[in-house]
Amino acid sequence: MITYKKQTQHVPVLLQAALNILKPEPGGTYLDATLGGGGHTLAIIKAMLNQGTIIAIDQDSFALQRSVDLIGKQDFVLTDSDNEIQTFTSSGLKVVLIQGNFRNLTKYLKRLSVNCCQGIIADLGLSTDQIMDSQRGFSFLKNSELDLLNGLYKKELVNLFSNLSDIKFANKLAHEIVTTRKQQPLRTTKQLTAIVQKIVPYKLRQGAYKNPEAKVFQALRIAVNDELNALKEFLPQAFAALCPEGNLVVISFHSGEDRVVKNYFRDQVNNNKAIFLANFLKTGQKEIQENPRSSSAKLRAIGKI
Repeated sequence: MITYKKQTQHVPVLLQAALNILKPEPGGTYLDATLGGGGHTLAIIKAMLNQGTIIAIDQDSFALQRSVDLIGKQDFVLTDSDNEIQTFTSSGLKVVLIQGNFRNLTKYLKRLSVNCCQGIIADLGLSTDQIMDSQRGFSFLKNSELDLLNGLYKKELVNLFSNLSDIKFANKLAHEIVTTRKQQPLRTTKQLTAIVQKIVPYKLRQGAYKNPEAKVFQALRIAVNDELNALKEFLPQAFAALCPEGNLVVISFHSGEDRVVKNYFRDQVNNNKAIFLANFLKTGQKEIQENPRSSSAKLRAIGKI
């Protein structure tokens, strides 16, 4: 049985609320469309009592490798592998890890011969591991992110940051990026983090100015990965993949994502295809104190009729 080990610094958001809705049971098939630090996946596995199938998807190869390393230390055997999908089994439990985008969900489930899932969850936020690596300057920005930062006009940068991640200091951020790149093109996360820290010093980090680095990197990720369109493609595939009475949980972190989820869920309920299980849940003060990055999280969930 997979147990919790300190493989990640990420703390899953709204974990208990999500589990209360998903109600994972032994023998079922469940899907985590955004593996990240693996917190939701591990909690589902624990509830399944070593029986059933859990499928987890992530584009981040490092997130997948952390999970592979964890599984490798347990009584799991790699039973199938290709460029995208690795399958591990132990007793009555099957764990399937997929490197890819959740917008291709139907294709993956078809390849796995999975007819339907009892529960599906998608946590749309950045993992703490990604944020921490960015803040420490451990990584280079992707070429596509560099193209945006070094190529967009100031007004375009303002629109990117304000529209995709609700950044209140978008104008100052865009101005500083343009000023900096005139001296030297941006290349690393350390450079971008330094700009954010200059604009939003630690003493100002409250209210709308909480977690500024996370919001900046989130906006870039959404733009580069075309994530709003990916989400629009994912939701109908996820709903179609649910078994009758299966549950779909989505946790979003900014208004653009939440609007897409809210509208899709409302349409399914209005068309008598689903019922609301959670129309709008937010993190409580205790969870925010323990995990400040959870403050902007919003959970919505529907059950398939």
